[in-house]
Amino acid sequence: MTATPSESSGSAAAFNPGAVLGQYRIVRLLGRGGMGEVYEVEHAVLHRRYALKLLPAEFAAASGALERFQREARVMAALEHPNILQVDDFGETGGRYWLRMELANGVNAAGKPCVSLADWVEAKGGKLDAARAAGVLGHILSGLAHAHKRGVVHRDLKPANILLLTAADGKTEVKIADFGLVRLVGEEWVRGRAEQSIRLSMSLGDQRTMAPDGGSSTGSLIGTYAYMSPEQKRGAEADMRSDVYAMGLIAYRLFTGRKLGLKKPSELVPGLAPAWDTWIMTALEEAPGDRFADAGELLAAMPDAGDEGSGFGVQGSGTNPQPATHNPRFRVQGSGFRKKNPQPTTHNPQPIPAG
Repeated sequence: MTATPSESSGSAAAFNPGAVLGQYRIVRLLGRGGMGEVYEVEHAVLHRRYALKLLPAEFAAASGALERFQREARVMAALEHPNILQVDDFGETGGRYWLRMELANGVNAAGKPCVSLADWVEAKGGKLDAARAAGVLGHILSGLAHAHKRGVVHRDLKPANILLLTAADGKTEVKIADFGLVRLVGEEWVRGRAEQSIRLSMSLGDQRTMAPDGGSSTGSLIGTYAYMSPEQKRGAEADMRSDVYAMGLIAYRLFTGRKLGLKKPSELVPGLAPAWDTWIMTALEEAPGDRFADAGELLAAMPDAGDEGSGFGVQGSGTNPQPATHNPRFRVQGSGFRKKNPQPTTHNPQPIPAG
């Protein structure tokens, strides 16, 4: 059987289970977003299962698409880190460009299967306890710092792009997905589609598509826009500080369960150390030059976890089998952060217990 679009999808190119795309048999649709569909597939020869990301059909028609795809896909495949979802192959079949990734099996929370951080937070009632939030942030930043050190910017960090895997010992691993995908398909295209989706949702008044991390194409693009930095929304090219801004928004949401508002996180979360306020709000400075320069700085400046991150591998946990060097330059006073070129820190997050 060759791959054919599903009649029930309501959108182009959602393939039926059992369809064949090159060497892969479609098992099921895992999700659809503004930058393509993701399928669970089985390799016909290896009989191993992967996640296959199919880029939007219109991408192939864009000028220079093949060269850009090959260049950016190689960059994505070269990123190897425990907290980055591995891309290990890429190609083109039947006019559709695809990326092959490791399959995220997710976790169970409150009796619900959760594959993304967005799913998990929703199952937890909209936010995480301080210890778990600190642990998750440590995982994300460890992977992001690895990419930034190699000059790779994500450009679309949001809870829906943070995936969860259950390890053999039952603990949870956190992995960043879709690294470089915005650059691959084009920043201007993504921003334009996101703005168009917001206007459409407002005109329809459909609250389901207004969800920042919805599973639909519209919801996914709105999620992209919700976590964009001010400079991205103005049309400027993203850099590492744009990713830092997105991490500030993610941290605010994880701790408080709310969108960014006037109140500091410690005013909304009883017992949360005020140092987290300064850390998060520095990441969320309007001007890029007033933020942490990259994820390495943000990770090194992370407040001492203490009881809030004990056992979750965040800074201060004392676990560092794989050193990662950071040399931050802190501008914030009175925060409890280290200042003036401290000694390089080491950081290696441990799996987070599920539940």
